[in-house]
Amino acid sequence: MAMIVETNFFGDFEQADDPKVLIIPAPYEYTTPYIKGTKNAPQAILNASKHLAAFDEELWVDIAKIGINTSSFTACEFVSNKSKQPFFEIEQAVRDAVINGSMPVILGGEHSITIGSMKAIYDLFPDVSILHFGARCNLKHTVMENRYSAECTFRRINETMPEIKITQVGIRSLSGEEADWLETNNPNIEIYFGRDKNRWNIADILTNLSKNVYLSFNFNALDPSVMPSTSIPEPAGFNFEQACDIIKNVCAFKEIVGMDFVDLAPTPNLNSQDFTAAKLIYKAIGYSFARELGAFEEEPSSELVQS
Repeated sequence: MAMIVETNFFGDFEQADDPKVLIIPAPYEYTTPYIKGTKNAPQAILNASKHLAAFDEELWVDIAKIGINTSSFTACEFVSNKSKQPFFEIEQAVRDAVINGSMPVILGGEHSITIGSMKAIYDLFPDVSILHFGARCNLKHTVMENRYSAECTFRRINETMPEIKITQVGIRSLSGEEADWLETNNPNIEIYFGRDKNRWNIADILTNLSKNVYLSFNFNALDPSVMPSTSIPEPAGFNFEQACDIIKNVCAFKEIVGMDFVDLAPTPNLNSQDFTAAKLIYKAIGYSFARELGAFEEEPSSELVQS
């Protein structure tokens, strides 16, 4: 069943003439491994965002005042080993957004779209690092004879852009193949496993990140009690506040140059998941521009993530 189109814009507020943020819906889905439906996520998030309160009670500002626009949907052809320019459409949309002065916020779709957005971001910000929230590390070499499967996302990024430091937080599952590759290749990847999250210090995570950071948030980073609607809902994930706390601290000390939010698989008649996704995205935008909005009068503390 096709997703009902209630709105083509993120948020029930006026589109900005000179936006600081450009929402880019990218409903690409071909290789999700388990639960299907991530292609419906961009529209579901836009629909839910109509009901967001523009004023944020934590930052005590109207986040929308920063200027948020929404682009048309970015259609991307199926990407396989034979593709000459993998995810070119997404790469171009992200590049155009940055050149025109907007921070790109991509709504997936499956996680493989990050490959396209990172090509553009790396060209424009060569010192960038990646902060990946997710349950799985997505470091497989190939899946179903496709090297561009969602489960291969960060393996391809590491392979084509090895200078980029990738920090993954919340990982709760990986394959033997991925474990062997990590042990034998010593890639530029740091993993914070979900089982240890009550002992993390956010300051340690910050030291792994460069000044410019690209945030890639897979909704399976959240616990299924918070977010059951993902392609693979892994137990023992973050609650909403834990995820926000890390994002807030990163935004306080680093510069966010782009974000993507992927792997929401909307469940019919369960609108709370779509709204949770929209709320997290809106708060992440607020954290990214908190200083310009007049928030962050005091720096967030780098304390342990609490359960």
